[in-house]
Amino acid sequence: MAIGLDVLTVKAGEEPLACEKDRFYFVRHGQTAGNFSGIVQVPTIPLDETGTNQAEAASALLADHKIDLVVASPFKRAYDTGVAVAGSRPMTVNPNLAERLFGEFMGTPSSELDWTKSPAGGESMAEFIHRTRTGFTQALSWPGEVAIVAHGGNLRVIAAGLNVPLTETSVGNAHPLLFERVSGGWKMTELALV
Repeated sequence: MAIGLDVLTVKAGEEPLACEKDRFYFVRHGQTAGNFSGIVQVPTIPLDETGTNQAEAASALLADHKIDLVVASPFKRAYDTGVAVAGSRPMTVNPNLAERLFGEFMGTPSSELDWTKSPAGGESMAEFIHRTRTGFTQALSWPGEVAIVAHGGNLRVIAAGLNVPLTETSVGNAHPLLFERVSGGWKMTELALV
């Protein structure tokens, strides 16, 4: 596991994340060769065969859920997952929902990645948190039910801002999550994959 994710969670949770909606969906992208081999990924890496199958399974699981718009990261792995999840529904892309730009750290082992460091050619943790929070607010400003298709880093920032703990399975590839406001707080439901 990467270094400093606990710090990311603490920093992202310092200020509650405002949300006018009472529910939304989140899907992390499907698996890539970079996920499988454990490297920090470039934006253009595609889904591998397993990731394509995961995206299709997530799409099938969400087919009967009321989703009016899918908002995806522009990174290829999330964009392609978003296309699968959207199916015939409208989809838009929001660059603020891209994974953190890791600059010189891309291509290195993800187990050695330190989220607290600011890589040359990349962005700082604070910049990433701010950008993700902006993207989240923008995504949920659309009318109707929204599904966000993005990355593990974005999920951690959003969940921390809503004070929702994540589980090991909730950060898995293409695992659909439903976030709902309950009694003034938020809860997350991991939707079962078929």
